[in-house]
Amino acid sequence: MDDAVAAMQVLHGALTFDLEELEKKILALGHSITAVPMPHNQEISEYYEARTALLGGLSSIAEVLAWIEWKTEEDPEGDVAVAIQPLPTLRGCSIH
Repeated sequence: MDDAVAAMQVLHGALTFDLEELEKKILALGHSITAVPMPHNQEISEYYEARTALLGGLSSIAEVLAWIEWKTEEDPEGDVAVAIQPLPTLRGCSIH
């Protein structure tokens, strides 16, 4: 489990670097990183879409790492492998 946490932290770092580079490109084109892009500019629209995806990925990783930390704190020995158990499988009717 420690390897998985370390890998997620490395991935978080890589996505953060990519986000910073992308935001530099947006700023270099004279756009604000907080503004909504103009729909007629395809290049900048693609940058904003990539930025949104990177922010979503970073947010998801942060949530998972926080959940792992929270669950680990519940275990008196702080054993991640013991504290993190798979969610139970619910039996029922499939909607598909």
